[in-house]
Amino acid sequence: MIHSDLKKHYSRFLKGHGTNLHLAAHSHHFWPDVTREAQIEYWDDCAKTSDEKWNKIFSQIIPKTQKHIAKILNLKDEQQIAFAPNTHELTSRLLSLFLGRSALSVLTTTSEFHSWKRQILRLKELPEVSLTTVTTDLLLSDRRAFLDDLKNKLKNSPDIFFISQVFFDSGLALTDSELMELLEAKSSTTLMVVDGYHAFAALPTNLGPFEGKIFYLGGGYKYAQGGEGSAFMVIPKGEWRPAYTGWFAEYAHLSHNPGSEVGYSSDGMAFMGSTQDPSGLYRFNATWDLFEKLGLTVPSIHAHVKALQEEFIRVMPKSFLQRFNLTPLFKDLDWHGHFLTYSTRNPEEGEVIQQILRDKGILNDRRGNRLRFGLGLYHNQADIQDFQERLKKLAMS
Repeated sequence: MIHSDLKKHYSRFLKGHGTNLHLAAHSHHFWPDVTREAQIEYWDDCAKTSDEKWNKIFSQIIPKTQKHIAKILNLKDEQQIAFAPNTHELTSRLLSLFLGRSALSVLTTTSEFHSWKRQILRLKELPEVSLTTVTTDLLLSDRRAFLDDLKNKLKNSPDIFFISQVFFDSGLALTDSELMELLEAKSSTTLMVVDGYHAFAALPTNLGPFEGKIFYLGGGYKYAQGGEGSAFMVIPKGEWRPAYTGWFAEYAHLSHNPGSEVGYSSDGMAFMGSTQDPSGLYRFNATWDLFEKLGLTVPSIHAHVKALQEEFIRVMPKSFLQRFNLTPLFKDLDWHGHFLTYSTRNPEEGEVIQQILRDKGILNDRRGNRLRFGLGLYHNQADIQDFQERLKKLAMS
């Protein structure tokens, strides 16, 4: 548990939300105040150098972000990290590796992020694309059965195996050993993609044993607190030539005369796209520079949030759960994402409950019939007590 109050580093976001209690750190974590100065630094760089700003971005900003990410994930080769405005763009590049193929087979689960799910369902409409989807319903009752189901389907050697480290609709998480078990079960021809968006900078993650073997997605929008525009992908070494490509993928060779074949960088930059707003990388760097000064690490952040989650569960009034027929989608917090999920009987009831909470100044979010409550560094014990008091008043109303 982090004992010093970190709220002072989030004064602008806290002031902006007034008396509302923001319990959606998993959806949009508040940014520390230093990110505002970082945003201004980017503007000033543009004012001073205009087009030449890209020299600083590629020689200083991107390498610094890569180093921060590599340290967080325990990676040796930070140059295998590519960036994009969002992870959908990165997964689209992955899919474009298979353009021109007579067939594409994909194995995934029912609990992957919206853009991926939408994209892969759209591609399923094409006759050459086959999709196998494994339900995550067993995760709460029988994890072994869930893993065995995936391993059995991996025997069919799908082209792409896409799975989350923390599932966005529940907060349930796979351990490193479970992910390694799945990695060892796949064939050498299957590309394994792990969506770490709800794990990166939240759960302590050691990608060292996975380095060079999987694609790993993450970003700064949530727990990394850099905001939009700082999505990334860790890429195994290889001669990658995604068909969906942009000039960033050959940035180091722009001064060369173009040849008859499209060239690519020999590292992770091969998956870069085209002109984007890099201010998110400035903000990301400012956040993690601050955390290094404060001695904050992902394990200490996780311990802080886990302690708050345990208190959150303890003070949750049973009368509130009973009144609104809420069922927790977790058993324990030994290994769980940074949000707690409660299911309602249907999406319509979920929408009503969310609005009732909002009327009491409790801001959370919802996915279908599931209400999510996320805690972060800008929360402390007083916030949990505030939450309890608001729910007590609600239960009596």
